Amino acid sequence: MRAPQFLKFEYNDSGPKLFPTAASWSLTDGRIKYVVIMPEDEWLADDEDERMLDDRFFREHGAAPVDVFREMNEDLAEATVFSDGLDPDDELLECLCETVGQQAAFELAPMVALLHHTSFEDLADRYQDLMARETLDPTVAENAVYAQLLLAKEEGLMDPDSSG
Repeated sequence: MRAPQFLKFEYNDSGPKLFPTAASWSLTDGRIKYVVIMPEDEWLADDEDERMLDDRFFREHGAAPVDVFREMNEDLAEATVFSDGLDPDDELLECLCETVGQQAAFELAPMVALLHHTSFEDLADRYQDLMARETLDPTVAENAVYAQLLLAKEEGLMDPDSSG
């Protein structure tokens, strides 16, 4: 059984605009990818004292936005990919698209569209409960994708023995 695919961004909002600092997404077999994103200069505040981000870490350990976007597009092409709907993932994807001058090869939809029999509030409560039960940090994109995969398993949308 093909697993639904999920996407989550980590982000910074201390610069002139909201921008992604990391991304995590799942593959159709339930495996999870995670990548730190190197910030573009225009994403960062001009005054280094105003920056809330250790941009040196991201420059040393991050991948260029164009490379992240290319890999994400290859892995998620032609799919409807789901986000938890709690953070501005659509806005962060748009920032990445604008930066590389391309459109995503996939559609991003809120997880409630996948589990349409559940209200957003109920789904958010279940998601938060699962995060607490599994002691996952919700600010870490990889944890959020893992939690979404667990919800998909609970809903019978994945094989119980698949990765995730």
